[in-house]
Amino acid sequence: MARNFTDLDLSNHTTEPDPELADGAARRLARQKEHVAGKVANAAEEIERLRMRQDELEYAKKALQELNHKQNQYDQSKKDVLASLSRSILQMEKDEVRAARMVELLGTTRETFKSLLAEIRDIHEERWGETEFEEELDRSLALVENARMVYNKSVAKIDAESWQRGERGEGSLVPLDGGGRGSLADKGFCFWLKVGIALALPLALVMGALIGLYGWLMGW
Repeated sequence: MARNFTDLDLSNHTTEPDPELADGAARRLARQKEHVAGKVANAAEEIERLRMRQDELEYAKKALQELNHKQNQYDQSKKDVLASLSRSILQMEKDEVRAARMVELLGTTRETFKSLLAEIRDIHEERWGETEFEEELDRSLALVENARMVYNKSVAKIDAESWQRGERGEGSLVPLDGGGRGSLADKGFCFWLKVGIALALPLALVMGALIGLYGWLMGW
């Protein structure tokens, strides 16, 4: 009878849990779940902050890269423009000096050509008489060949002074072929003596007339 009581008492004691213990376990589990949920929420917030920070850093990185590109472009463009301007100014200064020399050379050459042109146009073959025909022919030939020589030397000098050598366009000065050089080279001393006299005679006559005029004015 006593054994039955003892068994019954033990059976009742083991099958019915302690309410306080169950409540304590439930509270601990709830607190643990809340703690874990809080950590999860905190981790999610930290991840979001890190993501936003990453986006900000990426934007700042792109902005810095663009700024660096602009700065490099500015530096290179500035160097290129400065170099081009300096080089162009120096070249233009040289061209100005050459152009000034060219203008002066063209002016003197033009006057020389005008003088030669007037001399050659002053040759009137129809006025040559039979007696002085050969002499006039030699003198005129010498004038023409002298004009050819002066022309070719002038053209060569202009071409050497030009900064656009070899670019001959329409209307450019070109050397003349030597038409009568061979025949002149075959002439002897007498020919050149007569040519010299023929070329110097007009000048001598003019000088004599000027001296006579001066003497007349001075009452010689």
